[in-house]
Amino acid sequence: MEEAILLFFEEIRSPALDWVFGILSLMGEAVLIAGAVLLLYWLLDGRTGEQLLLTATSSAAFNCMLKASVLRPRPYMAGVVSLHPDTPLFSSQGLGDNLSFPSGHAQATSSALFAGALRLRGAVWRTLGWALSAILTLLVCCSRLYFGVHYPSDLFAGVLLGLLFALFWQLIFAAAYRFRYYILLALAVAALCVLPFSPSTDFIRTAGMVVGCAIFLPLSTLLKYDAPKQLRRRFLRIPVGLFCTGAVFAGSCFFPEGHGFLLLQWLLLAGAATFLATLCFKVLKI
Repeated sequence: MEEAILLFFEEIRSPALDWVFGILSLMGEAVLIAGAVLLLYWLLDGRTGEQLLLTATSSAAFNCMLKASVLRPRPYMAGVVSLHPDTPLFSSQGLGDNLSFPSGHAQATSSALFAGALRLRGAVWRTLGWALSAILTLLVCCSRLYFGVHYPSDLFAGVLLGLLFALFWQLIFAAAYRFRYYILLALAVAALCVLPFSPSTDFIRTAGMVVGCAIFLPLSTLLKYDAPKQLRRRFLRIPVGLFCTGAVFAGSCFFPEGHGFLLLQWLLLAGAATFLATLCFKVLKI
């Protein structure tokens, strides 16, 4: 069944659909989703923004750990389907031939979108949020089938795990809010324990991000201040937050090469995006 689905998408490939599915695939990129979640973390109230950040971060870490454990070859490696040639919006570089299960695009998209839908108030808005999240997630999944980089089961597992992480953190924030940082710390320790067995670049970056959030998010909560209610004034946080993370990233580019320094780089980036940015927001009263 999976082979038949993949062959169907291979048969409909065309230059026009390359652009359509390329855009959809780009929407599921972890970097773009992380950037969107980070902007919402800066703009929204502390509780909602923090929940979105914890959901996306923990889901990405678990995805990397599971991929490193399963090591399932991608369908084009098994000869089931041909890998679509690179297009302006799709690149096969850095895919990881044995990192197919579960799909990172599917899990990142579903975890972020459904976490946001769960935070919507009102039955109508929440229903619309769930419907839109389901449609967008399905379209991103179709794009990964179109380019031949995932089995349908990879995508199903990714969507399911993303949804479970969204529901898990919704439950934690509703019934066990004060334990949220302990759970994040446990996940960070687990990521560091698994990391030596599969030190891929993506895994190192994700582990550094999780460890950084586990360290600096609790410190950020100590910087309590009266945030402005005007959303217009809060938008000033975006350039300030980007300056903080950009400055730390520029400085960390001078680190020597090596897995340990790459881990440290992303740990510090997480600290800049959370604690340092929040400190600047407090000082500037924005």
